[in-house]
Amino acid sequence: MNSRIISAEAALLMPFAPRNDKADEIARLIAEARRARDAALAARISGFFRGLRNALTAMRARRETIEQLRSLTDRELADIGISRSGIVAAADASLPSAANDRVEIRRAA
Repeated sequence: MNSRIISAEAALLMPFAPRNDKADEIARLIAEARRARDAALAARISGFFRGLRNALTAMRARRETIEQLRSLTDRELADIGISRSGIVAAADASLPSAANDRVEIRRAA
């Protein structure tokens, strides 16, 4: 009979083997790294959905601004300094743009 232990039997015996401090430290570091990874992933996912919500809110505000300006008469638009053809540009100017979105720096390749 062969007295050698096969790998499946060795795996069964591993939990019963005495653990040393180094193995405990490695297991703690691995668990800590997994928690950090999970927290970072959760932050990225929630950031994505927060940005999506902000973009949808900005789109809704732009659309409502355009609708309100289009409902004004030409005289009322003239009083606030907007022509009928400048309604969309005025609505776009009313929304904040991203800090890294600098149109004046962009150039055609």
